[in-house]
Amino acid sequence: MNQMAIVNLLLGIVLLILGRRLFWLFVGVAGFLVGMEIAERFVAGPQGMKLLIAIAAGILGAVIAIFLQKAAIAIAGFIIGGYITVALLRASALFPKALAGIQGTAVSVPYIIGGIIGAVLLFILFDWGLIVLSSLSGASLIVRSITFQSHALPLLFAVLVVVGILVQARMKHRSRAPAGG
Repeated sequence: MNQMAIVNLLLGIVLLILGRRLFWLFVGVAGFLVGMEIAERFVAGPQGMKLLIAIAAGILGAVIAIFLQKAAIAIAGFIIGGYITVALLRASALFPKALAGIQGTAVSVPYIIGGIIGAVLLFILFDWGLIVLSSLSGASLIVRSITFQSHALPLLFAVLVVVGILVQARMKHRSRAPAGG
């Protein structure tokens, strides 16, 4: 397993289980994903350098989340919503295999639509939006890091999303339960 697969797996597990509780991490992962995408496209260097750029972008995202929460909510919702939309389209029959490697307009329209939906979802329904988006993004990162039979990946993704939503919903319910009752 390479460095990126290990990082994706670890971040995916944490987001899947603790995405709502660790909002700053959720936004940090959004920054990490953007940083990695930028590094992959524009930096001709070793994988370690690209990883450092992605980590720096993730740290910047986490700092923004701590100090500018409202802006971070909308930005993270947009980034993760777009990322999830494109990942789902690439994994489904809706996104032709011939277009899977193409960047630019073939990907940007669904990304923008998914991004707007993600930003609105996260901004309006913060807790539940964060639970759903962090479960989706965590599952996506986990599936992306695993070399599995390709026909089993959609099922694994769906199971992980459900597990993430259930675990986080239970944690949400417990944190709001009255003490001693």
